Amino acid sequence: MIDRDKMVSPHAQEVQFALLLSRMINTVKQDPSQMRLAIYEFARARLKLDVSSADHAEQERLSAALEGAIRGVEDHTQRYDETARLPAPTAFAQVGFSPAPAEPALTSMIPTHPLNAAPAEVLAPTIVRLRPEVQPVLQLRTRVILSPLVRFYIGALLFGAVASLAIYMQRTNAPSQTAVAAAQPSISPASAVASASLPFPLPSDYGVYALGSDAALSELHALSLRVPDKRVALSTPINEPSHTTLADGKVRFVVFRRDLAASAPDRIEVRVVARVVRALTFDGKGKAGFVPVSNAWNIRNLSHEYRVRPIAGNPEMLLMQAENADFALPAGRYVLVLQDLGYDFTVAGKVTDPSQCLERTDAANGAFYSDCQKK
Repeated sequence: MIDRDKMVSPHAQEVQFALLLSRMINTVKQDPSQMRLAIYEFARARLKLDVSSADHAEQERLSAALEGAIRGVEDHTQRYDETARLPAPTAFAQVGFSPAPAEPALTSMIPTHPLNAAPAEVLAPTIVRLRPEVQPVLQLRTRVILSPLVRFYIGALLFGAVASLAIYMQRTNAPSQTAVAAAQPSISPASAVASASLPFPLPSDYGVYALGSDAALSELHALSLRVPDKRVALSTPINEPSHTTLADGKVRFVVFRRDLAASAPDRIEVRVVARVVRALTFDGKGKAGFVPVSNAWNIRNLSHEYRVRPIAGNPEMLLMQAENADFALPAGRYVLVLQDLGYDFTVAGKVTDPSQCLERTDAANGAFYSDCQKK
């Protein structure tokens, strides 16, 4: 059974809450430090709400920035309070702007009572009967007393506005910063280095380039498929020819990529991409026969190693070349392998390297590959 004497009506709860809020408001109004604490707590809660969708690192960074701003405001307020305290008003300032003698009617009202000890019945008529010339003095003293509070309120409002604006700009500028980062490949750090200081030109856009024997740069395009691990003999078939053809196999490579600046490998591989020239098929009677195959290549696990060297003055560029300066790739197709991506190119000329040629056997249980037979 519910004890109705112990129940609190909603109206009584509202009264209790109202009294509690009123006491808090009076405390804040009477103590500027309490008002600052209330504003700080509001700023913390608002910041937590505004950055709730950001990652943890961003939340920590903005929270630390807000706490630093709060400490700065507190330090500034304490220094201002220490240096901006006004001295007690002089007797001249209490009387008025003019050194004119006081009228007898005014002085006769307060002949023997100090101001801080005067009873209410004496002070009340005194304030009522003050001359008009004294009222500006009281207004001036009121402005002097209230001006620090006014400045504090204005500073608090400005602080809240600046904090909200900073959060808004942080959230709205994130896409624009991404767009700027995406547009940066068109700007080359190599512009600060004279091209005459190097025996070859430098690229102006991010990418992977082949540097031929004629010192000309040719951009390499990545294949759509991933390069398999070297333990896998062949990749899935490639059905498109190369987009880049080099005049000869004396080739070096220039890689202009931001992600490799801090984690450049010591060596990279150039893998052989062999062409499937013909296929062995079987008809319905089991008779075998060779048929020509066109536009079919496979990446093999055969490779040539190239050393990786930095390019002086260009931390985001790497030069890759064979250890033997006289080495040249045989005619055929290749991929430069960078992080499982194959950058495709072809060396022009008559293909004589056996590793560049494959034959396929189309059987009932799958396709099988082998090196081309010598004719």
